[in-house]
Amino acid sequence: MLYICNHIIVLRISTLYSISIMHSIALNHLLVFALHTASSVILFTLMPNDDSANVKDPMKATLGYDVLTLGSSCPVNASKWDAGCEITRTLTHETTFEGIDIITLLAVNELITALSHLIGFAGWYMSEASWKADMRHLEVIRRQVEYGVTALLLELGILFTLGGDNLYVALFIVFGNICVQVLGYMVERSTDLMRQYYLLSTGTLVLLPIIVLITHHADKLEGVHHAVTLAAGYTVLYLLFAVHLGLHITYQAYRDLIDKDHGFQLLGAATKLGLTWLAVSMLHRTYHDLGLNKLPSMGDDLDFEGLQLGILLGTVGLLLLGGALLTQLAKDMTYLPITALTTRDFGNNNAKETEMHLRNVR
Repeated sequence: MLYICNHIIVLRISTLYSISIMHSIALNHLLVFALHTASSVILFTLMPNDDSANVKDPMKATLGYDVLTLGSSCPVNASKWDAGCEITRTLTHETTFEGIDIITLLAVNELITALSHLIGFAGWYMSEASWKADMRHLEVIRRQVEYGVTALLLELGILFTLGGDNLYVALFIVFGNICVQVLGYMVERSTDLMRQYYLLSTGTLVLLPIIVLITHHADKLEGVHHAVTLAAGYTVLYLLFAVHLGLHITYQAYRDLIDKDHGFQLLGAATKLGLTWLAVSMLHRTYHDLGLNKLPSMGDDLDFEGLQLGILLGTVGLLLLGGALLTQLAKDMTYLPITALTTRDFGNNNAKETEMHLRNVR
């Protein structure tokens, strides 16, 4: 009887623990869904109208490519190359796409993010077992697909905010982001530690050229406040994803401290909300500083410097406070998305298993 009672108590405790895990992830999804939904609704109300004066609209982006034309310039009576002739270079920009509304792009991105977290909440709430099965494979797929779309749109929005108009730079960001997400998926599905390190390092290296491109556009942009701040914030926040995953791979103490999915939920919310609203405030501040009558505005008497400082401090505060709260949430100790290394052998586990199998066959 005592044996049966003990098993019943253990079963009830494990059931409650499992429910708390479901609630922590599902409720986080619900909270992030609410934040991004509110952000998206406000952004849609700030979509600029098309009734402004005939000026180049800083809230409308264009994409095109540069054409370099080589020619020659010679004196009228010149008969030889060394008689004063020289090569001329004419650089022109051919526009392929125009009228890209940056705020609409960011608003749609926030809406897609909200819907993705709503799917995550529904999945965990309706079928926890399915979403926890196979090392939370469904959650990993949901997250990587979301990042493949939303990180891409956010990066393009940042590029356009910083004055980027080169089609090939935009395409590089598109395909680079896809590669990063595929490598991230492979990291989470691999169980070999060194392979995880290789894939994570490769994904980070692919991200670095995108960081360089965005920093380059911020550095050359003049007359827009906090352009470099936006690029620096992008760099730090995106690298934090790699740091979080790297720590989760390497240290059991970190896995005990913060659940991997909790960490990604917090980083995703802070990154998208912080960078999106910093970019939007930069666009509206540009109109305000140039004295352009663009409606709807964020407010004629608005302290933009205070707003942007508040966005920066709010992003940092969300990361710090959210991270502290995440350490208090329950972790599913039966869930190991990254197989911990139990020996000092850093070789390829699959290859060693194959070798042992061949030896046994012989």
